[in-house]
Amino acid sequence: MDTIRAQIHRNAVALISLVIAVGSLGYNTWRNETTEAQRNIRHAAFRVLEGLGELQEVSDYRYYYLPFEETDEKEGQLRLRGFGSVTLIRDLMNLMPEPAPRAGQELHELWSTHVNFLNEINAKGNHVKRATQAERELTQATNNTREAVVMVLRSLE
Repeated sequence: MDTIRAQIHRNAVALISLVIAVGSLGYNTWRNETTEAQRNIRHAAFRVLEGLGELQEVSDYRYYYLPFEETDEKEGQLRLRGFGSVTLIRDLMNLMPEPAPRAGQELHELWSTHVNFLNEINAKGNHVKRATQAERELTQATNNTREAVVMVLRSLE
């Protein structure tokens, strides 16, 4: 009867090959999982950047043009488009690492509270202070969200 030591010695090459194969399989699986997760984050990040551009367009249109057109239909379309964009942005940013989820949530909350003030004007046809403040805060929040997305993209391997 061979001892265990003698069997290991006789089959050392096979055992070393087995350890290398299992280690390589483990590393390859980990690398594939990491690559796929980062690919998903990148895709979400680029979609968020597109959504931020759309949201900025809606915000600017409501602030700069809508008060002077006074159409309820356009108001409704812009409101729905804005809420759709900001909700998609928030949801996609929840799939990313910090600081993205926090920035997406803050943008959504700011939009919800400020959207009603963007197109307010006084009797002279000038924006009221609340409208100007809403426009500035929404633009700043959009820029902060954009910076958070870029920070996440730069952190990827």
